[in-house]
Amino acid sequence: MRQQVIRAVSVLVALVIVASALAVSAPTQAQTQPTATPRPQVTPTPRPRATPTPRPRRTPTPRPQAATPTPAPRGDWRPRQLSGISLQGSGATFPNPLYQAWISVYKNVVPGVTISYQSVGSGQGQRDFIRYLTDFGGTDSVVPDERIRAEAPDTLHVPTVIGAVVPTYNLPSLPAGTTLRFSADTLSGIYLGEITRWNDPRIAADNPGVALPDLPITVVYRSDSSGTTSIWTDYLSKVNERWRTTVGTGTTVRWPVGIGAPGNAGVAGTVVRTEGAIGYVEQAFAIGNRLPVPAVRNRAGNYVLPSPDTVSAAAAGVPIPDDLRYSITNPDGPNSYPIAGLTWILIREQTYTDVPKAQALTDFLYWALTEGQGAAIRLGYVQLPTELRIRAMRQLNKVRVSGQQVFTEPPR
Repeated sequence: MRQQVIRAVSVLVALVIVASALAVSAPTQAQTQPTATPRPQVTPTPRPRATPTPRPRRTPTPRPQAATPTPAPRGDWRPRQLSGISLQGSGATFPNPLYQAWISVYKNVVPGVTISYQSVGSGQGQRDFIRYLTDFGGTDSVVPDERIRAEAPDTLHVPTVIGAVVPTYNLPSLPAGTTLRFSADTLSGIYLGEITRWNDPRIAADNPGVALPDLPITVVYRSDSSGTTSIWTDYLSKVNERWRTTVGTGTTVRWPVGIGAPGNAGVAGTVVRTEGAIGYVEQAFAIGNRLPVPAVRNRAGNYVLPSPDTVSAAAAGVPIPDDLRYSITNPDGPNSYPIAGLTWILIREQTYTDVPKAQALTDFLYWALTEGQGAAIRLGYVQLPTELRIRAMRQLNKVRVSGQQVFTEPPR
């Protein structure tokens, strides 16, 4: 019940922020009438400017800062005024506050299109999409090559935003305003069960001058199949050889220690309730639950807070593959936040059978990648780098129904 309340509050906060931040004008002209889809339809179950810091700083937890606004769609493009269309999606909890905000605002833009998104985790979202139970999927981890080949060869990954995954903790005995710092060795040691108390010398070495409590550490992890887990374990596998060889990376892993909780909201809620707990969540969930957002030591040796600048720096300079499926954890760069990842919407290139539904979905995603990006900034996510965002929009041009292209990106 508490997890449901936390999730509901997160979504309500997101909607209030976005309603005041985005001004949208309703398009004027209806275009295509929908037809019924032959695919089975069921209702699925459901980042602030920082510089490297040499010592812990007793300052309030940072809040997301503004970023350069994303321009609106070029020319006079407007979504088509389709009607009577229902689109269903499910998947990652990481972007759920943003997706719910987009869906709510878009209903005012195209009233005839109803969109639902159930926050059930990346793994379940991938399964629902591959089984044609949904029209689109949400995932923070790419669909594996072997699964694409065997089950979903026309899957397209459309990145939407970047988010920071943060280690967050519950230590009320720390002086007010104290924000801890963590190195890669410390984080991996905690999650491997090698570091079991908060006053361990390795944590103290990251935080000189901080009086750490002699308190047991309760490790909290995701119990469901999770893209946030994929980002977290991908990072730990890159920075710790023992983790790579004994635990590995994935949406689910065999955890050496700890207790599980479902969803970002579940992990955040468990940390809130458990003194001495540490968990990993998407930054917006830490902020929404008034949990601390610590600095993490990056590959260059600097302790860096997650912010639009530092998360963007993580993505900058990483080569973008043609299929837009790649990792940005533990990147080079003195100001890069090391635990960040993309989140994607999964769509079909060739196997939609209903033209109006495919038109409605591609219109919504183009709107989200242009006008909808303002909401991403305000909710603590980070916009895609310009090149990646352009390439994400171009993915929409590939969607066809019976050979008919359903979306053409407006000229720039």
